[in-house]
Order: sequence, then structure tokens, then C-alpha cells
Amino acid sequence: MNPKAKDILRRYTVATVGLVFAALGIALSIISNLGTSPLSCPSYVLNLKWPVLSVGTFTLLVNLFYVLLQMALLRKDFQARHLMQIPASALFGYMIDGCLWALSWLHPGNFVARLALTLLSAVVTAFGVSIACRESAWMLSAEMTVAAFSKLLRKPFSPVKVVMDTLVVVLSVVLAWIFFSNPFGAGPWTGLGDVLMARTDGVVTGLGTLLLAILPGALMRLTDPLVDCLRGRSGKDARTPR
Repeated sequence: MNPKAKDILRRYTVATVGLVFAALGIALSIISNLGTSPLSCPSYVLNLKWPVLSVGTFTLLVNLFYVLLQMALLRKDFQARHLMQIPASALFGYMIDGCLWALSWLHPGNFVARLALTLLSAVVTAFGVSIACRESAWMLSAEMTVAAFSKLLRKPFSPVKVVMDTLVVVLSVVLAWIFFSNPFGAGPWTGLGDVLMARTDGVVTGLGTLLLAILPGALMRLTDPLVDCLRGRSGKDARTPR
């Protein structure tokens, strides 16, 4: 195998490990029942409405919508290589389903346990994203859509991502209200306190969503150097996201 092919294989293999950790983080956030990460809110609320399709399947469908949106936004600037988002989304969706199946035995019984799972989800997600970003291999549709809006609006990536994450959560709240007459999920609406304290089931957006919107990005200040250390390279030599 020539060096270039070997390097590509290595990068995609390591990036796939990063996706596994990111998928595990999403699975933990769903099981915590305090609210899922902004990335998975639409997929989870759709799964609660139509459980015949898995969270991973809806993740793929939502990401396919993102790809179509990018095509509409970028037009001629949308490149053939960007279609790699499709197999990446399919792989990521299957990973989420696999993690949910592997953790199906886990049933946190109180608020403290659920909060602990949410915090673990934030750590695992940050670690996974740090790995994936360092290798700059798989392209995830949500991030690529943020990049497309950033390019179109000529705005920095970070504030555009905050706005998009917020809109995704708001959309999920609206869908939950339409589907279940409960803005926070599929469980019966018994008051905001019950949602915050995890005394109702099927929570899509809640305290966990807020924590998972903030903590992974902050924790990456710790996981980025850790990943660089594990890869045997300094932060200065590490790859940066696209």
C-alpha cells in the first residue's frame, strides 16, 4: 500500500473511532432522560412519534435533509466530495442505534444518576469530537451545514453554530408540542419541575440539552490536548477541522 493510501486509511479509521465516542455520547444523553444534545433532538422527537424507525434511521434522514439544504445554499460551490456526508451519516446513525442497544440495560433511577449520565455524555462527546476533528476525515452534515451558512452569510463559524443549534432545539420543541402537547417531549405534561427533575419519560429537550449545548465545547479545551498526547503529536502539529 502506498503511503498516501495508508495515511487515508489511518485517518478514516481513527476518525471512525471518534464517531463511535460521539454516538455513545448521544446514546447516553437519550438514556439520561434529562434532554438530548442539540444534534440529536430532531431525530429523537421523530423517533418518539414514529418508533417504527430508529433514532439512527431518523439521524440519517435528518442529515440527508442537511445535505439537500447545503446544495441549495452552495449551488455550484457544492462539490462531489461533500457527498461523503451520506455514508458518514449512515455510519453515524447505525453507531447510535448500536450504542443504544448495547446500553439498553441501563436504567438510571433518580435525578442524580441521570445528571451523572448527562455529564458523562458531555465528556464522551467532547473526546469523540476531538478525535474526529484532529483527523479531518469524515464530514458530518450538521457541521457542514453550519459551514455553508457561515460562508453564505460571511460570518464566523462559532456564532453561526450557536444560532443553528438554537433553531434546531426550538424546532424540536415545536414538534414535541404538536405531536404530544408537551414542549419537552413525549411524556405527559405535569409541570416544568417534573421535566427538570426527570420525573417524566421521553424528555427530548430539558436541562440535559442546555448542559450538552455548553459543556462539550468547553471540555474540548481538555480533550484536545489529551488526544494530541495520545496521538504522539503536539497541538501545533495536529490537524484542524475543515
